[in-house]
Amino acid sequence: METILNEYDMVVGARFGNGTIQDYVDEDNTYGLIRIEDSTCKWFLYHKEESDDLSQKLYKKVTLQNNHFIRNDFGEEIVLFDKEGSLSFEIFIKKIDEYLDDQLGELF
Repeated sequence: METILNEYDMVVGARFGNGTIQDYVDEDNTYGLIRIEDSTCKWFLYHKEESDDLSQKLYKKVTLQNNHFIRNDFGEEIVLFDKEGSLSFEIFIKKIDEYLDDQLGELF
């Protein structure tokens, strides 16, 4: 993955062979967007006790929709919603995992 940096040299996403992932695409910085080939999906990380009020509200809103998927990793949840295209939520989760693992690897 090739890291995407903003004007302050902070990581804001990544490019990979057949798509991109962005950390935040809304003005409140609550969710990101991942694109793989011709499919897209919005995503964010959620933790019941640690997420801010905007993320809490978004989580409640998303879980009322039919077009969402949540994977719980020991309290930290990857929330996917508003998927468009033919790819499955599992393919998006796999790519988000790779991205998050890359970001953690850079910290250490």
